[in-house]
Amino acid sequence: MKTNTQRKAFASCAPLGGIAHPVFTALLGLAAAMLSTGALADANSAKTNFFANMKQAGVTFPDVNASTATMVPAQVKGLYGIYSPKGNLISVTNEAGTLTGKAGGFSSVGLQPGKPRPMSPQQVAGLRAEIMANIDYDKLIKTSYGNGGGRKILMFSALDCPGCNQLEKAMHKAAPTLNTTFYIVPGSLRDSSGGGIPWLEKVARIRCDDNAGQAWQTYWTKRTLPAARACALTPERVELDNYLMSHIMDGIKVMKPIYPMLVSEDGKWLPLPRGMTPASISAVFGPESKPAVVQAPVQWLAAAPVAGKSK
Repeated sequence: MKTNTQRKAFASCAPLGGIAHPVFTALLGLAAAMLSTGALADANSAKTNFFANMKQAGVTFPDVNASTATMVPAQVKGLYGIYSPKGNLISVTNEAGTLTGKAGGFSSVGLQPGKPRPMSPQQVAGLRAEIMANIDYDKLIKTSYGNGGGRKILMFSALDCPGCNQLEKAMHKAAPTLNTTFYIVPGSLRDSSGGGIPWLEKVARIRCDDNAGQAWQTYWTKRTLPAARACALTPERVELDNYLMSHIMDGIKVMKPIYPMLVSEDGKWLPLPRGMTPASISAVFGPESKPAVVQAPVQWLAAAPVAGKSK
């Protein structure tokens, strides 16, 4: 049985909490301006299709429409966050605009007459497999141990998280015999309006480094950061990426309100290894525990024509 001290080490992080809106709205404009021509076209297709499908379904939003919404690409290829001018996340959607929802669950829209229809458990499972197959791993911090183990474990972590520190120490101790790879969605237990900016600044410096994975591991072992460098990544963007990915994972029934939070390749929550010993860590995170490859359907994240036009 865990003691109170042990329970507190694995902190509830409120990953879906609010973000300081004055700063956040300024960030949205910057995020949109940084899109490449191709990415901007895909985002505009998603926006056009989403609002057309929602209008056909009889759904409108009081503070946002297709002309005022800002689209932010998620760290999942083919998914976007739709934000109002006030910085509120309205929905996550795909390029076809047939997906709507955020934390709590997703619905389909435009595929059948009437209002958005909550996804069935089977549809959620299909979407989960497709999302896990389309995570943009190049945008995450990669840390490998040994030969990597052929693993791609998703980890939500934070520099101000006692439980994350405990896990990193245990993995460092297990490193001589550990073969695994983590892809980290970093953040802070505090939002930007509640004291999180200094921690998010540290994360931004790590992510901006040429070897972000090594910089991440060095921080935990030595509490040092890489030298500051010119980088387009801001603390607010770090928070936005974490916030949007948290909503997506919660929408496909994966997210847990704890940090560190780990997800296996098949989209299932991974509990922390019992006792956090080198043997238990290798047993949970090593190649022997890698789940069988799930054949992801191609439905929700496939490119789609703009509503009313052929492609």
